[in-house]
Amino acid sequence: MKICGGWTIQEPVSKENKKVLGIALKGFVGSTFEPIVVATQIVNGVNYVFIAKSTTVTLPPKTGLVKIYVSATPAGTEPKRSEEHTSEL
Repeated sequence: MKICGGWTIQEPVSKENKKVLGIALKGFVGSTFEPIVVATQIVNGVNYVFIAKSTTVTLPPKTGLVKIYVSATPAGTEPKRSEEHTSEL
């Protein structure tokens, strides 16, 4: 059940949610991300928080878990990754 302002866990991560993450990470280099779980929050648009497996492009690659916040407005603008809200877990 979706509650305005509340967070809803979405499992498995849908194609639509993967597309949102892909748009938000457009131009991001240095790591690849495989979303594991996503939660959404309905506000003036939609907020997303993804937990994802991160793999660096270094040799040898380093893997870890990251938390990525993304926001999308209802006006149809592209989703944006919140720089200050991307962190390693």
